[in-house]
Amino acid sequence: MSIRNTLLAFLLILFSSCTTIESFINLEKPKVTLEKVELTGLDFDRADLLYTLNIKNSNAMGIKLSSLEYALKVEEGSLLQGQMDQGLELPAGGQSTIEVPVSVGYKQLLEIASSAKEKSEIAYSIDLGLGFTVPGFGSIKVPLSYSDNLPVPKLPELKIASLRVKKVSLTRIDIELDLRVNNPNIFSLAFTSLSYDLNVAGRSWVQGNPVRDLSFPAGGDGSAILPISLNIVEVGRSVVDLLSGNKSLDYRFNGDTIIVSDYSLLKDYFFNFSSSGSAEIFR
Repeated sequence: MSIRNTLLAFLLILFSSCTTIESFINLEKPKVTLEKVELTGLDFDRADLLYTLNIKNSNAMGIKLSSLEYALKVEEGSLLQGQMDQGLELPAGGQSTIEVPVSVGYKQLLEIASSAKEKSEIAYSIDLGLGFTVPGFGSIKVPLSYSDNLPVPKLPELKIASLRVKKVSLTRIDIELDLRVNNPNIFSLAFTSLSYDLNVAGRSWVQGNPVRDLSFPAGGDGSAILPISLNIVEVGRSVVDLLSGNKSLDYRFNGDTIIVSDYSLLKDYFFNFSSSGSAEIFR
């Protein structure tokens, strides 16, 4: 090779190297924006969130989204952390969207943020870190943060406030149970397919008794009357004596129901309940 050709080859390599270095110097971080946040699922156990991110690559070379990490906090406490393996290829000047699903369990949330027990929603923040790989250069990390409020639905509390004797005959005794339900939520609740067992003063009174649908208002106590008719032969004469002589009786009230709500995001929920206490007797 002549000296002239060798010099030309050297200048070409040098020019090419300078162009590559220049492209590295002007390398821009991918632009990541949060397009939307959706609450895709909600019940009394957890909330499902979906974050949609838009990623734009303004560079003259392709890049790859190689990793994604997230950390969610409530009241300055770490609630959950996670990562997602990625393989998204972004061509030069290209853009794309990705979805990041995150599920928040309420049991864990209440352990970390006890004040959530008294609130209908709680403030939270999420920090995301997106890792990009640039061929021949290395990796770049792009952070993104978002804050919002998360609804905190709570299960209702049930109790039997009183038993009212309506009618007594030689074979049967008719009673009305005053069921009280505390609904602490900002939305109303309804019980469908309610079935319960009732044990009073150590004796089984009712087993698997089905009840019509019941509704309870938001933010307070609601009540419903549950009529029952007892066979004196089956439950024993002592029941009549108890009802005629006592001012209150100890009870245990167990059962299950399906909770539905006018809050459209809340899914129908199968609820097992158990309550015990002392109920007044009215005659």
